[in-house]
Amino acid sequence: MAISMENPQDPGNAVVIEKELPYTAQNKHDSYYPLKRKPSRTFLYIRNRVNTSNITVTMLSAVLSILLFHRVFSLYMSHRRWINAPITYMERPCQKPQYETLQSDAGRICITTLTDSKSSSLFQRFIRWRNFDGILELTWQNKIDYARKHGYQLFDGSDLIDTTRPPAWSKILAVAQLMDEDKCDWIMWTDADTVVMNSDQKIENFLPSDPSKHLLVGSDNGGGYNSGVFLLRNTEWSRQFLSDWWDMRSFVRPPGMALSGDNNAMKALLRDMPDFQEHVLSPTRCTFNSFAKFLTFSQQLTVMENLKEQPWYASQDYYHKGDFLAHTPGYDNKANCLHLLLQEAS
Repeated sequence: MAISMENPQDPGNAVVIEKELPYTAQNKHDSYYPLKRKPSRTFLYIRNRVNTSNITVTMLSAVLSILLFHRVFSLYMSHRRWINAPITYMERPCQKPQYETLQSDAGRICITTLTDSKSSSLFQRFIRWRNFDGILELTWQNKIDYARKHGYQLFDGSDLIDTTRPPAWSKILAVAQLMDEDKCDWIMWTDADTVVMNSDQKIENFLPSDPSKHLLVGSDNGGGYNSGVFLLRNTEWSRQFLSDWWDMRSFVRPPGMALSGDNNAMKALLRDMPDFQEHVLSPTRCTFNSFAKFLTFSQQLTVMENLKEQPWYASQDYYHKGDFLAHTPGYDNKANCLHLLLQEAS
């Protein structure tokens, strides 16, 4: 817009000043917005290249890469070599149960275990973190010999595995069947990666005489209780306990994880149980669920310099010579660990 201003000293000479005024739309077709910038060539290239099929291929490639890494790392861990910790060859007294025990007349005592080696779910077996193939075959004869020595009944619950969950959850089904169909008075669950180390120890030696006590379970590292070995009296309370445990579906982990979720579920169930003190006993872990300790060759050299300062030295929680049973939780090369224990079993 042009504005004319006259010079008062020289009326004949006018000064013209150009000044832009704010934009005002002249009609309804005018726009208040600036023109959009054209998209870059890079953006147009990506937009034209990316489609549903490409996204699908990318996602499948990522999943397969993760599975491949999972299997390679799992195989590496499952072939790591171990040796027995020095405490395997050392005796230390195990504290006796602080309650009155049966000693005899316990009725029919049954022992059960299982493995996923018979599972029909090939996918579940492929993506599992730890390889349990051949584990039960390694420890089965050890368990048979112990059961025959004392007149116990031994059962393999592998055919009961529920493939909709990690195999460890099916221990609940195996124990429940022995209550309902085989009429066992006491059922002892043992994970497949356990070895009876002292066959002279009898189960009656730690069964409670108090009829109101239904569950015996040992402690776990980090707090709570360990579901790898436990004993249940065949009662209505025990059946309800198993049912409640099985119904804790929120704890079920996806297939292939190192942990199945059953142990955390049992911990939560016992933690919130209002009648825990009335019906549950937890003797020292060396009573029937000693954790075995293994070291690498390099760790062995370091440990020997300060053996008595190790947290597992003379501990009631870790296997020492003379304990009833040794358990190998947390170790991936199960076969190596169990071979070492079986050489020391008596």
